[in-house]
Amino acid sequence: MLKHTIVATLLGAATLSAWAQSAPTADEEKAMKSLAAPKDSTKWSTGTTIGFNNTFTYLSQWAAGGNNSISTTGLLSTYKNYRNGKNAWDNSLDMAYGILLQGLDSRAIKTDDKLDVTSKYGRQASKKWFYAALLNFKTQFAPGYSPLANGIPDYNRKISDLMAPGWTLFSLGMDYKPNDKLTAFISPVTYRGIFVLDQDLADAGAFGVKRQFETDGITVIKGSGENLRSEMGAYARVQYTTDVIENVNLKSKIELFSNYIDNPQNVDISWENLISMKINKWMTTTIFTHLIYDDNTQIVKETDELTGAATNVGPGVQFKSIIGIGLSWKL
Repeated sequence: MLKHTIVATLLGAATLSAWAQSAPTADEEKAMKSLAAPKDSTKWSTGTTIGFNNTFTYLSQWAAGGNNSISTTGLLSTYKNYRNGKNAWDNSLDMAYGILLQGLDSRAIKTDDKLDVTSKYGRQASKKWFYAALLNFKTQFAPGYSPLANGIPDYNRKISDLMAPGWTLFSLGMDYKPNDKLTAFISPVTYRGIFVLDQDLADAGAFGVKRQFETDGITVIKGSGENLRSEMGAYARVQYTTDVIENVNLKSKIELFSNYIDNPQNVDISWENLISMKINKWMTTTIFTHLIYDDNTQIVKETDELTGAATNVGPGVQFKSIIGIGLSWKL
C-alpha cells in the first residue's frame, strides 16, 4: 500500500510540473524515465527460523521421588526462493536435534534428529500448473539404538546412523500452485536411492538394502551387504501453510511413494505437521507430529522377555510427537 502511495505521489508531482512548465527539466525527465521503465521481475525471497526448547529438573531430597533431567531441542529451518517471469526455484533446509539427560551420571538419549534438504525448479505451464523437477536428500546426524523394555537405549544394538539410512530422491512431474498456501507436486517418474553406509547394518539388510550371504565355507563374510537400494516409482508431495488464527500458524507436509518394481501397492507415507503459537516476540509454543510408514523399514514389535531376541519384526506405523515452549528467532 505504501509503495503504491509513493508512486502515485511521484506521478502527481510530475503531472503538476508538466502543467506549470512547457518543457520539463533534466531532473524531471530522469524521474519520469525511471517511473516508465519496466519493473524487474526477478526476485529472491529468504527466511530463517531458529528455535530452542529446554527443560530442566533438579530434585534434592524430594519425598515424592523422581530424577534430575535436562532436555533440549534445537531446530533450524531456512528457505531461499527465486522468481523470474515463468521460472520458479524453491530451496529449503530443515535441521533438528534433541537430547535428554536423565540422572547426573547417565548418557544422553537422542530425542530428535533430522537433516532434510529440498530443491525444486518449476517452469510455468498455465496459471496454476508448473512443469517441475524436484531433488531431495534426507538423513540424520547421530547413531540411534534399539530401546530396552524400560525405554533406555541398548547401546549394543545400533539401528541407524549418519547416512544409514540416507535418502536421495529425484523426481520429474507437475506442480500445482493455486495460491500461496498450497502446493501439490505429482510425479509418475521418480528415482529413490536408499543408502546404508554403516556396513554392519548393510550386512543385516537394514532399510531394504540387499543382504548378502557370501561365505568362506564356514561363516558369513563381513562386508558383503550392499550399501544402496535403488527404486523407481511414483511420488506425490503436498504442502499446506496457513495462519489458523492470529499468531497461530500451521504447516503440513505429506509425501507418498510407490515402488513400481517391488510391492507397488504398499505406499510409503511421511506426514509432518507443525503448529506454532506465538506468545511474544521471542517465545513460541510448538506442537510437532510425524507419522511414517516405510515398507522397507523393519521394526521390532515384540521381544523375548528372557533373551531379548526379536520375535515379531516387520514394517509398521511410526509416530513421533514433540511439544515444546522455547525461544524462537525469525531472520
